[in-house]
Amino acid sequence: MRSPALSLVLLLATAPAVRAQDCTEQLKFPEVGRWAEYKALYNGKDPYTVRYAVIGTEKRGGVDLKWVEIRMVGAQKDHNMTGQMLVPGSPLDMGKVQEIIFKPGDRAMKVNGMMMDMVRGQLDKQNFLAEVCKEVTLVGEEKVTVPAGRFQAKHYHSAKYGLDSWVASSVPFGLVKSVGKNYQMELAVHGDGAKSSITEQPQEMPGMGGPPSR
Repeated sequence: MRSPALSLVLLLATAPAVRAQDCTEQLKFPEVGRWAEYKALYNGKDPYTVRYAVIGTEKRGGVDLKWVEIRMVGAQKDHNMTGQMLVPGSPLDMGKVQEIIFKPGDRAMKVNGMMMDMVRGQLDKQNFLAEVCKEVTLVGEEKVTVPAGRFQAKHYHSAKYGLDSWVASSVPFGLVKSVGKNYQMELAVHGDGAKSSITEQPQEMPGMGGPPSR
């Protein structure tokens, strides 16, 4: 049975979000060390803390890439998970991910082989930070209050998907608040100095075969 944490990851990756150019310009990966933490509620009953952070940079094939970490902490320990992705400098390019480390509990694993190709395909189609701007219209600029404070933000609405999002380029990753049919997220706090939450050497994911995909 799928855990609530995994369900929320999939939901945040596939939340319905033509892209509004003005909206996507607000959503960018920040500099190394910048992070944003959100209070999230899944299906109205499962609370989580979701933290996005840029924890490092790396150059491969002449391309500058960033290590982006997503860490989720739920009410139950076995629902916690951490994921790290080596990606280009925009949330719109998540499908070009070069490496993924996944820690659903106490053991860190490296995604490889056929699984890596499958994940790339999914991220190319479904990606929360970009999807909040899909098929939306600009409602206007508003002041929105969240646990992190009061922000001047642009409010976008998707009538097709029943989605409302508030974005501001002044905060890391751009997202201030997002409310959909099965979830809600609000910026709780943000700051600098982010480092990797995974300190151990990740193991190859069992049963997938092949070396890590590059």
